[in-house]
Amino acid sequence: MSRAASSAVVSQEKSRAAREAAPSKRFESSKRGPIADPINKRLPAAEHSRSSRQGIAPSSQIGPTSGILPTSGNGSTNGAADAAEPSAKSAFSPPRLTAATSSARRISAAPPSERRFAAIGPPMSIAARHAAMGPVVCGRAGDHPDVYQLLLAVFQGPSREEFYASQDEPSYDPGNRLLIRHNGRLVAHLQLIRRTMGFGPLRLPVDRLAWLATLPEFRSQGVARALLNVAATGAAANGAASRNAGDCGDGAFGADAGEPIAREKAGPPWGLLRTRIPRFFHRWGWAVCGRHSRSRARARNILARYWADPALRTTPLNIRLWRHVELSALMRIYARNTIAAFGPPLRSEAYWRWLISRKAFDHIVVAIAGPDKLELDEASAPIVGYAVVRQKRIVELLTDPAYPHAGPQLLARACSDAIERDQQEIELEAPPSDPLHRFVAAADGQFFHREMEEQEVFMVRRPAVAALVRCVAPLWESRLRESGMSRACELGLLVGQEKHLLTVARRGTRSIPGRLSRNYIACSSTEFTRLVMGHSNPTEAADGGRLTASTQVALELAGILFPRIETWHPAWDDLAC
Repeated sequence: MSRAASSAVVSQEKSRAAREAAPSKRFESSKRGPIADPINKRLPAAEHSRSSRQGIAPSSQIGPTSGILPTSGNGSTNGAADAAEPSAKSAFSPPRLTAATSSARRISAAPPSERRFAAIGPPMSIAARHAAMGPVVCGRAGDHPDVYQLLLAVFQGPSREEFYASQDEPSYDPGNRLLIRHNGRLVAHLQLIRRTMGFGPLRLPVDRLAWLATLPEFRSQGVARALLNVAATGAAANGAASRNAGDCGDGAFGADAGEPIAREKAGPPWGLLRTRIPRFFHRWGWAVCGRHSRSRARARNILARYWADPALRTTPLNIRLWRHVELSALMRIYARNTIAAFGPPLRSEAYWRWLISRKAFDHIVVAIAGPDKLELDEASAPIVGYAVVRQKRIVELLTDPAYPHAGPQLLARACSDAIERDQQEIELEAPPSDPLHRFVAAADGQFFHREMEEQEVFMVRRPAVAALVRCVAPLWESRLRESGMSRACELGLLVGQEKHLLTVARRGTRSIPGRLSRNYIACSSTEFTRLVMGHSNPTEAADGGRLTASTQVALELAGILFPRIETWHPAWDDLAC
């Protein structure tokens, strides 16, 4: 036999010996435990019985394709794992690879914050997230860094200056922020801004909703609903809210809040917000109320219109920049223009100082009737009007009613400044009844008075009907007196499924729940809010099919109590600095 042939025979004998020895090594034990069968991928029977007693997941849950189901922060499995558990007990399917089992043990031992990113399988189910979700709690001063980071992640704002400037508002309280955490991580936030709104002769407590934020991975899980439920009770608006327990409700995530914390206010709070997603808030009882009121025209056209009318300059005024020592003059003019208005907030001196110190505007110009001198005595103050300007917008322009020419002269000064800054267009935001809107429209401009402007609307949430009657009764009584009716007005209200018998007299008003009279109106809860706020009148609602009157007398009585009114929400209060 040649040398090459002998070498081939030796190689064949070595290969045959290796194949015969392989089965004996397949189930050898080592210090790390039995080695899995590389062909059948099964463990020995003894090891299987031990792993099944320890609760190792079967192959239907663990594997390189299906991934590893993570556990929640309290150690319990998520909904998908719980659903697969009965099949694991009825039909045994052992783990496939030791590597996968080791990976599952490493992920289970990892912290919750790392476990979510380590899992290669489906995310945590909604049920498991609810189990680990914390209750709605009132914020604390120590939550400000987490709140700021959440707002940056969701809105890419506000700026740091704006965020910390808002904390200097006189009515600010960290407890007015509603928070929800998940495993210690802040995932949702809602701020309630306490204000008092003028509503004709009434002063209504208002909770303005701002910065409703939820992380994307926790949306469509009832997180925002939990915040809005608590906000509807006004629970967190009281500065005396408990800071030890931190709960603002019954403590159950996603459930209605329990008994609201008592507020030191006359009457329940109303809700007010600006939003670009009205359909979302409509589900929670919010109604679109209020219209944007602004005019827009080219600055040169406004100046041409101003100089073409000599009557506007018969009483020339001195227009200059405002000085900080003249704050009392601004307060006086604002109070005279809003004493009987519907919608604007009441501004105290402390609020005025905060509004100016936050620098959300470019400059303020004032109109002076007389020489340009510094007057510290308010009794002889010559300031008769002011205009707050931000870029090309005049966000607030109010004048003394005794000086009707102050408005056009302030507007002309703002247009001159805009042209110097190379801004060719100017916008005026003022009450709907302000004659300046007609002045701007006559200068080849446009007047916009509509519900939606730039995809933004105003929305209102009213209190319950019984509480509403108590706080709005003086206004209804005054309207009844102005109508000339000498007898009491009895009107039934069918609001959704609620029945109320409303009796309005000159000396008092009462409401009897669960009863109706022969004369009643029927409408939805949203439409009733619009009627109370004066956004629509009963005749308009009946023509649109949104209201049904049992008799013509009922429709006439409703027209007396719920007339159409114009509301105005100043833009200056909501500007971002």
